[in-house]
Amino acid sequence: MELTPEIRLKAILEGTGAGTWEWNLDSQEVIYNDRWAQLLGYSLEELEPVTFQTWENLCHPNDLVQAREALARYLNGTSQKFECVIRMLHKDGDWRYIHTRGTLLTDDQGRDTRWLMGTHLDVTREMVSQHQMEQLAKSLPGIIYTFVLEPDGHYYFSFMSEKTWDFYGVSPEAALRDPDTIFNMVHPEDLAALHESISVSARTMEEWVCEYRVAINDRVNWVRGVSRPEKDPDGTITWHGMVTNIDRQKSLELELEQLSITDELTELYNRRYMLRKLEESIAESERYGDDFSLVSLDIDFFKSINDSYGHPTGDAVLQRFATIIETRTRKSDIVARTGGEEFIIFMPSTGLAEAEQVAESLRVALEAEEFVSDDGETFNVTFSAGVVNWSGAGANATSVRDLLSACDQSLYAAKRAGRNRIVVNGK
Repeated sequence: MELTPEIRLKAILEGTGAGTWEWNLDSQEVIYNDRWAQLLGYSLEELEPVTFQTWENLCHPNDLVQAREALARYLNGTSQKFECVIRMLHKDGDWRYIHTRGTLLTDDQGRDTRWLMGTHLDVTREMVSQHQMEQLAKSLPGIIYTFVLEPDGHYYFSFMSEKTWDFYGVSPEAALRDPDTIFNMVHPEDLAALHESISVSARTMEEWVCEYRVAINDRVNWVRGVSRPEKDPDGTITWHGMVTNIDRQKSLELELEQLSITDELTELYNRRYMLRKLEESIAESERYGDDFSLVSLDIDFFKSINDSYGHPTGDAVLQRFATIIETRTRKSDIVARTGGEEFIIFMPSTGLAEAEQVAESLRVALEAEEFVSDDGETFNVTFSAGVVNWSGAGANATSVRDLLSACDQSLYAAKRAGRNRIVVNGK
């Protein structure tokens, strides 16, 4: 059998389930195929006489206006194609979503043969699914999206739910037109890590998970994105996922982190944080050769202060001492309460002589401070301190434990020498 163009066209139409229509814009003559009527549950015979009015009567009134506007845009040249989705009444009484496409054919001779010809396809299932997805997206606490990365590096969003505006301050339509409208809202400090996380997921095909900040005007929010990648045979990778707001979670995490590294009474850092900082600093010093100094301070006869004036007064002494240290050290210095009456000052890029001067300044300041007990009795407080320095690979100590031990030895030497003094390691 010879496959003529007519046979091929008929096979294509039957395979797609499309109904065809032809409309002469000048004579108003219309031609529908059997499949066109079957889409709405009819036979052509049941609809006879078939006219343009037949189609209008079956259209939903609201959608008929939309169809006329789409046709007008096509005929006046402002739109390159005639296309719209309209609801049409099925014989069973329900509305079916029909995708309408058409193109204009004219006679080169100029005769009145302007035919608009096209197809109807039933897309009810797709439209219902889309509506359900939209309703689901509205009920979810985050954004549903689809992100596509092509083999040449080109990327784009093929779907963004309505909450895009709430999260990024841009409309879904804007994000679909230009994906960088989304990436431009990411906090500058997090943008590189975000792109890297996408690259890792694309390379490993493992789940993408990333937490980052979004900056909208003066407001900064933490969000968390999660999705799984799928790879097509041509190398295109698609992620379907969700972005949720984790501001409350992050606030709680930061609060818990702060509590875990902070001394409750003095609001200085605690021993845990100081040990972590020393580990990091020793590693950096061994790599880059930077030096730092430590000052270990211990309030003299603190037990007698508690015994004589009570623990509330003792607490007040510790709090006041913490304030004195903070006001007489640099912002780059780190101060921690590491025990009952024990404190450590970490001083980056600081030699022994400078650290000794700071310690002596603190000693003089505390000695001059007058404290008052709950009974109105005044008293003075002093401290003893040891100072050590770490200078990279040339340091005598080889670990945090060794460094703290050296610092404690200097502190004990100060106490043995009569207290209220500073002893520098090596002097």
